[in-house]
Amino acid sequence: MLSAILFILYFVALLMVLTAWAKKTQIGISPGLIAIIYAYKGLFGCLYGYIFLKFYQGDDTWMYYLESLPEYQKLIHHPVNFLTDFLPYSAFSASHNFWEGMQFYIQDLEYWMMIKLLALFNIFSRGNYYINVLFFDFVTFTGLLLLYKLVVGIFNQKKIMLIAILFFLPLTTFWLSGIRAEGLLLLFIAIILYYTHKWFNGPKKVVYLMFIMLGITGCIIFRSQLLIVFVPAFFCMTISWRNTASSIYNFCAVYFTCIAIFFISIFISPGKNLSMAVIKRQQEFFKLHGTSFKLDSLQPSAASFIKIAPQAFSNTFLRPFVWEAKGFLQLLTALDIFFIWALLLIAFFFHERKWKKSLQSPLLLLFLFFSISQIILIGYIVPFPGAIVRYKCVPELLLFIFIASIIDYHRIFIFFKKKK
Repeated sequence: MLSAILFILYFVALLMVLTAWAKKTQIGISPGLIAIIYAYKGLFGCLYGYIFLKFYQGDDTWMYYLESLPEYQKLIHHPVNFLTDFLPYSAFSASHNFWEGMQFYIQDLEYWMMIKLLALFNIFSRGNYYINVLFFDFVTFTGLLLLYKLVVGIFNQKKIMLIAILFFLPLTTFWLSGIRAEGLLLLFIAIILYYTHKWFNGPKKVVYLMFIMLGITGCIIFRSQLLIVFVPAFFCMTISWRNTASSIYNFCAVYFTCIAIFFISIFISPGKNLSMAVIKRQQEFFKLHGTSFKLDSLQPSAASFIKIAPQAFSNTFLRPFVWEAKGFLQLLTALDIFFIWALLLIAFFFHERKWKKSLQSPLLLLFLFFSISQIILIGYIVPFPGAIVRYKCVPELLLFIFIASIIDYHRIFIFFKKKK
């Protein structure tokens, strides 16, 4: 009973803070709608925890929670030890060289950041998982709001569609609301893009650079391999900001150059090249067990990457098919894939008459190039459908935004009105 009362009280208190921050930041969403979105997100976050506890033996989300309980005691009784865990001593003492030590340290930071954040939440929640969800979603919700403010000007009269995609897509909301790294990852990406936008479109303040560096650091901690495809897209966005007419050419030229360098490195050194990071990561996943799609082992050769490309594409953009879905979550994933292809089909037939203007938007092009390259990279590395859908939820959300931005919804309305 006490937990239920605390849940309601914290929901109201956190909602008041959110609405006050949104008003100060001029997000442009009414307090009533923020309340609905936050409640919706909190509901999915609690559902995430319940499903994984009941059907999947807890998964990492409950592992983080359980390991945050002794960290809470450490915070109360030994606060110095609580903070010294962030030091890199143990990571470098277990490594053989500097770069291996950095890799171990980044892995340690991801772990400590998650459980120590929950330990802080435990001060208020009395160690209740579902109240912790409210606090976690309070933090990650700010990323979605920053992303909304960043993109809403591009959508003009299509704000309702932007709100629906950003805040109400069931599967995306589900994966971004649970206590996992994906919600924080989206927050850090939103921080990078939002403050880069402010840097280019206003007075250049040092605090903006500090926020950008914070976002980059967060991405390194929670998904360092993401930078392989994010950095080229981010670089293209920055060089295109002052001359948007050449945006698409900049993106194509930089990506072509990056792909060429990637494969040329294989010919220069078959043993040590850029492909080895991808191959090593794939082999790490192959050591795990579970339901998996067919995915052949990568080899350090251009032919191997080209041969496996159809598998990588199929596993992330087509599967699971509805008839092969096993369980409720895979069925939702299959419906999500159907939705993205339906949205693409709608964009093909009912696109804006001046849709090519989207190819002059550095931000939208970042969404397009980053999301597609990241999803395909996931396809090369990950064979497990459950992990694929979780890893691709962030780039998929950005891809949804790009596709929705070029659809002319007025043409759809006129088309169906004529049919009647």
